[in-house]
Amino acid sequence: MAEQPAMLELQKTYGKTIHTWACDKHPDLPLGPPQLMMAYTNDAQLEPQAINERDQRTGISTEAKGKLRQGYLPKYEKDDMADQWEKSGAGIVFEAKGVEV
Repeated sequence: MAEQPAMLELQKTYGKTIHTWACDKHPDLPLGPPQLMMAYTNDAQLEPQAINERDQRTGISTEAKGKLRQGYLPKYEKDDMADQWEKSGAGIVFEAKGVEV
């Protein structure tokens, strides 16, 4: 399955990765500043109704995907310093700034 190598790398990023292409705003060209993107990492972070609606809309099963991933992703302990945004209520924003080169 194509997702497995990527998931093995991303699993310990706590759902965070830097996107360098704002494809929703600039689908044809890689424009815009890097963006820190975060995924849900806990079932309690999202209402079950929202998950069900997304599953129906996209034709996937979150439950089946979770069971599949349990079969190949190793278990690990979350670092206590991870997800400071949950404790502090503050996030990170990357802003573009022009500079002389």
